[in-house]
Amino acid sequence: MSISVSIIIPALNEAANLPYVLPRIPQLSEIEEVLLVDGGSMDDTVEVARRLMPTIKIVQQDGRGKGNAVRCGAEAARGDYFLVLDADGSQRPEEIPMYLAKAREGYDLVKGSRYMEAGGTEDETAGRGLMVRLTDFVANILWRTDFTDMAYGMFLMDRQEFLGLDIGASYFEIDWEVLIKAARRGLRIARVPAYEAPRAHGRSHLTYRRDGWLIFKTVMREWLRGTSDHGARPKGDKKS
Repeated sequence: MSISVSIIIPALNEAANLPYVLPRIPQLSEIEEVLLVDGGSMDDTVEVARRLMPTIKIVQQDGRGKGNAVRCGAEAARGDYFLVLDADGSQRPEEIPMYLAKAREGYDLVKGSRYMEAGGTEDETAGRGLMVRLTDFVANILWRTDFTDMAYGMFLMDRQEFLGLDIGASYFEIDWEVLIKAARRGLRIARVPAYEAPRAHGRSHLTYRRDGWLIFKTVMREWLRGTSDHGARPKGDKKS
């Protein structure tokens, strides 16, 4: 199966981290373009991106947050699929071929998981780990799914299928909304192991108060929608 993929990199003040990301993106025929979606950076993020990768396409966000950045990138992308890659150096671009292999097998959504064999993390604080496991646990009970590591942000998805999901998330709750809506649509979902390194420079843009609340709202809203959906039962991860 022949595919084309756009790499979408949401970025806000990540000039110091881009040298750990852009040069490591593999040179593969399936990768049609790399898009950096800038959230109004006050440093040299755009200039550094262009210096490191002269062919990179710069997209300016029309709002704020990772969710908004992913939507802006998906709308501007040309690939059949797009892959979301963080700009902070914590994710491994070397893992991209695993995602592409699943797409060639016909999967619509490929999600990284740090909790699979061969996965792992060096960047999970006690508080963050508790939030991830608690939200996974609650969401799976309410949604009747068996998702794992919904919080991990590297994923690949069929672009047209994504645009058809009517995603409304603006911040980190996008990962939860994409998964449940994809499952309810009956899309084929696969997982691949992911390894998370410490953020190279700076602090995470995720905040427990804002993003924890938005994730909780997303879980509850989609549960209420599911209860009124004539008993439809999403299956969660469709393991390969």
